[in-house]
Amino acid sequence: MRLPAALWLALGLLGAAEEAIPDKVGVEVRLAKKERSALKQLECSMCKAIISEMHLEVARHGMTSKGAGSEEQVWETSNAMCLALLQKYRLSLDDTPSLDQKDGDDDELAMARSAEAGKQHDFMRAMLVLKMGCQQWLEDHGGDTSGFVYKSVKDGSQSAAGAALEFCTRSQLCGKSKDRKKKEEAKEKERLKQRAKMAQEEAKEEAKRMKEDPLSSLPEDSKFGIQRMLEMARDDPFHYMDDEAKLRVQKARTDLRCGVCRRVLQESFDVVSSKPRSMQSEHDILAVLERMCEGGPDLSIPSYFGVDPPPLPPDWTDRWRPKLDKAGRYSLRPWPKKGKKARQAWRKQSADGKQTPPTADESEQDMMLTWTCKDVLEPERFSEILFQHMSSCQVPGCTPATSAAAEVCYDASGPCQFEAREEL
Repeated sequence: MRLPAALWLALGLLGAAEEAIPDKVGVEVRLAKKERSALKQLECSMCKAIISEMHLEVARHGMTSKGAGSEEQVWETSNAMCLALLQKYRLSLDDTPSLDQKDGDDDELAMARSAEAGKQHDFMRAMLVLKMGCQQWLEDHGGDTSGFVYKSVKDGSQSAAGAALEFCTRSQLCGKSKDRKKKEEAKEKERLKQRAKMAQEEAKEEAKRMKEDPLSSLPEDSKFGIQRMLEMARDDPFHYMDDEAKLRVQKARTDLRCGVCRRVLQESFDVVSSKPRSMQSEHDILAVLERMCEGGPDLSIPSYFGVDPPPLPPDWTDRWRPKLDKAGRYSLRPWPKKGKKARQAWRKQSADGKQTPPTADESEQDMMLTWTCKDVLEPERFSEILFQHMSSCQVPGCTPATSAAAEVCYDASGPCQFEAREEL
């Protein structure tokens, strides 16, 4: 069977079908949207046709038994498959695209019938689209075909149709895998669409916040000055304190070392011991200790110029307060009942940033406890010692936190002494 002479001219080929087959078949044409859609729908049919024809061609010429270079010959054969498809298959670009084997009619006779129906151009166009679709398919999937066909023919384990079905299904071009792939692609497109929508909404909210920011209209040098002030207030809160307040805080940081050190270990032990045994490792203790000197972000104050406000005081400061005794020394005492409820309400409101600023005295006391905590805390060492005492605590009444505190807590005079220490 010979292709029409007009098609040879259109494809830029010389000679007849029986002559040597070139590596690249014909010229390229620009496909319309409908044609690209048709080829996409026919990926499965195209795959089966190419693999089966390639399988038959390799088996017919015994390419797998020619020794070294046999697989390379199979690869070279893939370039001729598009011509085989043009000879043996007919592409229909109607409302329901299809790729069917020819029924044996001569192409010139089929073209003549198309001319009589006034569809000669459609007939030629369909052949060009089939050629282009075949070339595109080989560009996308041809790298995997030669090895598969070579092995399938050499093993002789299945027919050409069986090999085509296996390859096309495994490549997710046919069957349920293809449907699943399409569904996943559709879901991914929907996710991307939702993300884009969320990004737009976030951008609008950010623009609204910037508009409502009373500092956004300030000159750049003023913004820089305020930024430096905020950074200093965050990193060195003593800078803006009066001298008397500084002296009180510094004295408390010296007097409270032992009490705060023990309290930090006790609070950490209380948190960890309330968890299941599997969550009482040294690493779990370390994670708790690392957060003992902070109580989370202060949501009542916005972040200006990229500078976050200082964090809230730690939770345990809601239960303990520094108290100055008659001897002029600070010690750690439970929070008086009178102010404890108000403090608990304040902490609850801080979860949503609705709390009011604490009084000056309360803020100063919080600073005493927070900075003393930072002075004494050594998370890695504390977690190691506390874990050891928790592991060795096997008798009722033992106090791992106090025992650990007696080992790791120091003040200016040396190791801290605790009356409730339990020797293990």
